[in-house]
This record gives sequence, C-alpha cells and structure tokens, in this order.
Amino acid sequence: MLTRTISWTALAVASLSFTTISQPQQAQNPTADQVFKDIESFKGVPAKDLIPAMQFMAASLKVKCTFCHDPKDYAAPHKNKTVTRKMITIQRDINAKYFNNRLEVTCNSCHGGAEHPAGTPIPAQVNMRHPRLENPPAPQDVLQKYLKAVGKAPPLLTFTGTQTAPSEGEKPTTETVEYIMAADGRFRVASPSAKFGFDGKQVWRDAYPLMDEPAAIYARIGRSWRGDNAFAGLDRISVAGKEKLGKADTIVLRGLRTATGSNEELYFDAKSGLLSRFVSVTRSTIGMVISVYDYSNYKTVGGAKVPMNLSVTFAGGEVWEMKFKSGKASETVNDSVFVLPRGE
Repeated sequence: MLTRTISWTALAVASLSFTTISQPQQAQNPTADQVFKDIESFKGVPAKDLIPAMQFMAASLKVKCTFCHDPKDYAAPHKNKTVTRKMITIQRDINAKYFNNRLEVTCNSCHGGAEHPAGTPIPAQVNMRHPRLENPPAPQDVLQKYLKAVGKAPPLLTFTGTQTAPSEGEKPTTETVEYIMAADGRFRVASPSAKFGFDGKQVWRDAYPLMDEPAAIYARIGRSWRGDNAFAGLDRISVAGKEKLGKADTIVLRGLRTATGSNEELYFDAKSGLLSRFVSVTRSTIGMVISVYDYSNYKTVGGAKVPMNLSVTFAGGEVWEMKFKSGKASETVNDSVFVLPRGE
C-alpha cells in the first residue's frame, strides 16, 4: 500500500518498482497486470486505478506503503499483502451478493482509520489497552487503600438531587431523584418516572423483578462500592495498567464478575485512592458491550467520602447522570425501603 500523503517523487519510484513492461504497449488502456508486477487482486482492472486503490487502502487503515510492501521491491511477497488480497475478495463478494456489485462496503467500513477493525463499540473516552505500570502494587493493596480512603460506611446513606436520563424523545429528561444505599449493598433509586432497587437477593424496577442483563445494568448503576464486602463477587483481580483521567493518574484493576460473566475494570486515583471510574464489559454471542460509570465530586457524608456525581455512558452513547445536592447518614435501616414495591 502507499501512504496517504505520497510525494510525486515517491510515486514515481513506486511506479518504477512495479513496472514490468519491456516492450511497447499494445493496449491503449492497459490493465494493472499488464503494467505492474505481482498483480492478483487487480487483474483486468485499469492500470490507472491501482495507485488510487493503494491510497484508499492506506487511508482506510492509516498505514504507509511499507505496511504491505518491501520498499526495495514493491513486488516482493509480504504477509500483509496476502491478507489484503483476502480482504479485497471478501469486500467484492459482499458487494456482489448483497448490493448488486455497488461499492457499498469498503475497507473503511470496517477499519475506519485503524489497522485493526474495532470489533466492539468503545466509548470515545475509554481505552481497553492500558500502559504498563512499573513496579505495580498488589491488587489487594489498591483495594485496601480505597477502603481506607472512603472510611467506614454508615448503616444507611440517603442522597437527593437530580437525575438526567435517556428518554424516548430527542432530549433526555431531568427530574428529582432520591438514592438510598445500605452498607450491605442494598439500594433504592426513586424518581417521579421510575423506581428501581436491590433487596439483597433480586434487582427490581417498578413492580417487576429483573433477570439477566437488565438486572445487571440496574445493579451496576446502584452499586455503592461500600463496606467490607464492597468487592465481593469480583474474582481474578489483577493490575491491568495505568491511565490518565483528566489530569489525574489512575491505577486500573481488572476482574471477573462471576455472577454475570462480565469483566470489570476499576480506575483508582493513584494519589487519593478513590474510585474514579468503573468499566463493565459484557460478552454476547455477536460481540461485546461496554458501559462506563464515572464517579466524581467526593464529599464527606456521615464520616465517609462518597461521590456526589455519577455519570453512566451506555454502549450506544446514551448518558445517565445523577447529581446529588445533599446527603445524610442514618444509624437505622428500614428494610421495607428496598423491597419490591408491589402494587405501589
């Protein structure tokens, strides 16, 4: 392939590298295989189309000529050239079978400017491959630093504020919200339009119990990461690397949520130890779903540090945000608050 910004000199050199004609051309409009060496995918295609095709492939992957070619001999065999030929065949087959030979599917349809096609819709602010940490801490030390930083969880915390959530209309809706969390992991989120919670055994919304991924989605929103069992159910925890969130350095831990089969990444502020971000990766039979939960504006409530802002970015780009204006602690817990509100 040729780089997207080929100079006229480089183009001339490349053309000479490909040229194989040793006698006067017979055809007025020669084909690529009549003019260039080692042509397979472009046999019968006008020679003048070859260089633009190379430029298009290079631009679609954001690579240079040397990604597929030996600069000393562009016609020499190369493993990436072999792969590219297979991809061209696939592209042409799809367009022939499904689009009546129209040029609907191209290299860029999948690659989109990346060497490797993105098999997963990843939110713009998220990296799934993290730079390595030199002398990484033990995962348990990171978790213990977090628990020490947030302090002992009061039996009950209640927050009030606003919730901005996706809606069926063009604009998200904003309304008041109350978020109640118990130190043992139970919670309830209530707004004028909906209520959902976890009673310790099942996740529910309004008057209905939830199962499988719908239950897991609401459980992630309401998760408080508090108390001695804050990280219960997260297995195979390891240090995945480091990341910058804004100006802050974070340490990223990775683990498996056994109950749902999903992978989770936790971003802890390297300085304060507080949890800044939680990323959930759920597998399906046709691809992975990534959602992002950002925690910010930590305040002290009842002797414990808690995030007053929670922002959730779902796989499709929809954002759910809760901003709490006030919070209070209580030493008593009314168990009925967390129970499925049948007939309410």
